[in-house]
Amino acid sequence: MPIHRHALILSATLSALSAAAPCQSALAAEPELARLPRHALVIGNSRYPVGELINPRHDAQAIAERLRLAGFSVDLQLDTDRRGLQDAIRQWSERLRRDRGVGVFYYAGHGVQLNWRNFLVPVDAKIRGKEDIQAEAVDLGTLIDGIGRARNALNIVILDACRNNPFGADFRVDDKGLSQLDAPVGTLLAFATAPGNTAEDGDGSHGLYTDHLLKEMQVPGAAVEEVFKRVRLSVRRGSQGAQIPWESTSLENEFSFLPGPAGRDAGKAEKEFAADLAAWQQLRVDGSVEQLEAFIRQRPQGKFAELAQFRLDQRLAAQGERPVRPIQPLPARQAEVCVPGGIAPHTGSPVPFQPGERYGYRRLDLLTATEKDRFALTVRRIDGDEVFFDDGQTVTDRFGNNVRAPDGRQWTPYQFFIDDYQVGKRWQAQFVVTRADGRRTSSTFDLRVVDRERITLPAGTFDAFRIEARGTNLGDGSTLEQTAWVAPDKMRRFLALETVIRQGGKAVSGERIELVEHRAAAGAAPAATTWRSTY
Repeated sequence: MPIHRHALILSATLSALSAAAPCQSALAAEPELARLPRHALVIGNSRYPVGELINPRHDAQAIAERLRLAGFSVDLQLDTDRRGLQDAIRQWSERLRRDRGVGVFYYAGHGVQLNWRNFLVPVDAKIRGKEDIQAEAVDLGTLIDGIGRARNALNIVILDACRNNPFGADFRVDDKGLSQLDAPVGTLLAFATAPGNTAEDGDGSHGLYTDHLLKEMQVPGAAVEEVFKRVRLSVRRGSQGAQIPWESTSLENEFSFLPGPAGRDAGKAEKEFAADLAAWQQLRVDGSVEQLEAFIRQRPQGKFAELAQFRLDQRLAAQGERPVRPIQPLPARQAEVCVPGGIAPHTGSPVPFQPGERYGYRRLDLLTATEKDRFALTVRRIDGDEVFFDDGQTVTDRFGNNVRAPDGRQWTPYQFFIDDYQVGKRWQAQFVVTRADGRRTSSTFDLRVVDRERITLPAGTFDAFRIEARGTNLGDGSTLEQTAWVAPDKMRRFLALETVIRQGGKAVSGERIELVEHRAAAGAAPAATTWRSTY
């Protein structure tokens, strides 16, 4: 896939970052959204012939009540057969198409995947083998297609449908749980556990996942993505990592189940950042599991939340937690990466920096389309959270975010580059750069993983995540448009970065930095590309 020169985002270029600055939130607040009609379809299937489930009926009834309190018209269906489930989905989709409002679909009960398609299991399903699934269950694709035709403002699809083995001891499917699914435009998909995994029904009045969802839906003003991040953390901790919820999102607007206080002014936001920075400076050194958990819960979409989540993962791993992981789709559905001598699939597992690893780049001027220079960086040592390159004057964190530069600049901790990338994921970053003469510049960014695409560089062809960010310099108001391509399962540093800086809407500078060489550390497994150009 050719590189899109007009897609401009996320740069780790030292000169660009010092001039960079925040932007308006990538999730644009839309006052009209709160006034649109709200329609919910809530399904709770418990009474299966192979064995009654304890929670789904109670879960669905409680969710329906929460949604009514949040202003939704609710169609509650309990113990629904196949025809009833199909009719309910069709009618709900039609209401969304008619009103162009906000839709919520909630399902609790059995679900199953077949050939990487997801099916909801009605209570009258007679499934004796895989050949019966398509005829007896309801393909989730019908729901997704209905959303696509409705073209309404926003949708939330919640699937608490990963109970163990819905068919009894005589028949087992090849793949557990539900398959990974990308959210259609304007939709958030929420799964009770990671794709390819299952969750127990539970012994209480509510399942573990829905129990925490009910609590978080009551928080006034909580953005829906914050709600599900808190739910994920609570379920993970409550199951000791055996069940970890998963989301896929393509939301363009902010949405809250319940209204909250009016927006904050800039001064208050800066005080909040300063307080969070001070707290994170302490927690990153000696924060306990409990302290890190509390920090994430307070601001799950905060400007240090991704860093805190990574540190929490480390702490929990040291305590023996072995969390479930999403099961990737079949290789035919995976994006591929071109490598000398063959094709290598995208594995999805991040690789760390290694001493001796070398990165070579060239820098291009986007405004004149000319090459400016070339440079290379070699990892010399890793000390704690810091990675030292060459003579030790260039330092980044373990994700490639700047810490120190040879000209004396220093950065406060920030999260441009993170540990966990998924299409649709959004996060924020803010940092302060202190120059050698003591001058300080503060910048803030909103970032989003917008796509997975193939990118061809002098170093090779890669399956990459494309990240877009919009930033603002809080000092002079200049704006920064940046794009980064990263392949964290191949290497930690970026593949390519494009940056445009604007003053008063006019582009005053633009550059592209792209990989021309990557050399793995001696003794390490080579990255999936070693095509090189000559310096």
